Amino acid sequence: LQALKRKPDLFLCSNLDVKAVFQCGVLSLKFPEAPTVKASCGFFTELLPRCGEIAPVGQVVHENGKALLQAVLEGIGGQASRSLMDHFAEILFVLNKHCFSLLSVW
Repeated sequence: LQALKRKPDLFLCSNLDVKAVFQCGVLSLKFPEAPTVKASCGFFTELLPRCGEIAPVGQVVHENGKALLQAVLEGIGGQASRSLMDHFAEILFVLNKHCFSLLSVW
C-alpha cells in the first residue's frame, strides 16, 4: 500500500503481473484476520482511482472488477467483522466514483 502511494507508476513495470496482484488483493479481502482485510481495502482504495490513468490497471479492473465487487458485498453481507464495514464501504465509494459505468454493469 505504501509503495502504491509513493510510486503509482509501479504498475507500469513490464514484469509485474497486475492481474495476479489484483487477485491476491481480492482473496485477501476474505481472510479472517482484520489487519489483512484492512490493508487489502486500503490497497484497493489507492489502486482504483488509477484505473483511468494506468492502462494495465484499468484493463485488470475491467476484466476482474466483478470479483472485487462480489468479495466486498460478501464481506458486508456478514463474512467480515463489523469493525471493517467502513473499509468495505470505502471500496464501494471509490468504485462508484471512478468505475461507475463498470459498477452498473456488474
